[in-house]
Amino acid sequence: MGGIERAITIEDLRRGALRRLPRFLGDYIERGAGNGDGVRRNIEAFAKYLFLPRGLMPVAAVDTTRRLFGRSYAQGFGIAPVGGVGIFRRHGEEMLAEAAREADIPFLLSGLSTSPIEKVARLAPDHVWSQLYAAKDPAVTDRMVRRAQDAGVQVLVVTVDYPVANRSEVTARSGVSLAAGPDWRKAPAIVLDAMRHPAWTWEFVREGGMPVLESWQPYAAAGRTAPQVAAYVGSMWPATLVWSDLETIRRLWPGRLIVKGLGHPADLLRAAELGADAAIVSSHGGNKLDCMAASIDLLAQAAPLVGDRLPLLFDGGIRRGADIVKAMALGAQFCFVGRATLYGVVAGGRAGAARAIDILRSEAAYVQAMIGCPTLADVDRNMIAAKQAAGTLGN
Repeated sequence: MGGIERAITIEDLRRGALRRLPRFLGDYIERGAGNGDGVRRNIEAFAKYLFLPRGLMPVAAVDTTRRLFGRSYAQGFGIAPVGGVGIFRRHGEEMLAEAAREADIPFLLSGLSTSPIEKVARLAPDHVWSQLYAAKDPAVTDRMVRRAQDAGVQVLVVTVDYPVANRSEVTARSGVSLAAGPDWRKAPAIVLDAMRHPAWTWEFVREGGMPVLESWQPYAAAGRTAPQVAAYVGSMWPATLVWSDLETIRRLWPGRLIVKGLGHPADLLRAAELGADAAIVSSHGGNKLDCMAASIDLLAQAAPLVGDRLPLLFDGGIRRGADIVKAMALGAQFCFVGRATLYGVVAGGRAGAARAIDILRSEAAYVQAMIGCPTLADVDRNMIAAKQAAGTLGN
């Protein structure tokens, strides 16, 4: 607990998480797709958007609350979905849900979670959203949608930016696939790596090894082991979705529907026409493609073109509270953080997740005050210096 309390920035939590994890897991988090440029670009792109503060404003106590879908959250950000959190920290998804509940922010449970939606929704019934990774079998997708509804979830997030299987250079080099398990031809290096990180290794062994992907387990044959369930997931996902699939899901789901992974303005407008309630502009945390534009640049370009026809949410590269405020200034109505809270939960469990949230909360509130915005509603494009506000890709 003491070490977590001393963490001042998300970078401090990142270092703590990477010290705890074997390199084959740390690299998986850090590198994303290809050569890792997508992850780096998402982070570095924020630097070119600079604030133009207003002075003499009543900001002694700023209002950080944000309304979304008819309710108010304590902050303008929530926790993004991260697949297989239980591999990095056992029961990590449950810890993140509890931390989100205590902070009064939304938690988006991954469609590749190691904790079941039923359990997580019971822990934080008013704060849990569910991510949907559609299956190749439409009947399985139908069951997933109804399962989320039966669990009491109000918001379904359909992720649409993985039409084909991921190409992971990290997996190829390390010999460890989070889905298929280790390549035993590289066993000596894997074992040595694990031995150098005893806290993670002891937890992994004590908890019975590889956790089951509970988000998919009910659809595989009864009694399947973790590797067998992972193999089933590999046979069913990713599904190459088209617009008619999204229309079908919209008809099935009675609650709020968000589409995650769109960035092109034409796609965002089409999602609005099909009845989406919002879209998350995202590059999948740099895990999709290492040669696509940074998420914040996608948002800056799309927001003026989409206007008020579809609420735009955002994730990608957030490491500072200032990044959250910048995204809102550029058109995001709400933001989500993935790696930042993952670092926290890996480094320090539930306390670490809470610390990550508190770091971002305090940083964002400070920036909000310093740029002269008493409420988050006051944060808009006028707060960004003119040259950067154009939002043209490649600025």
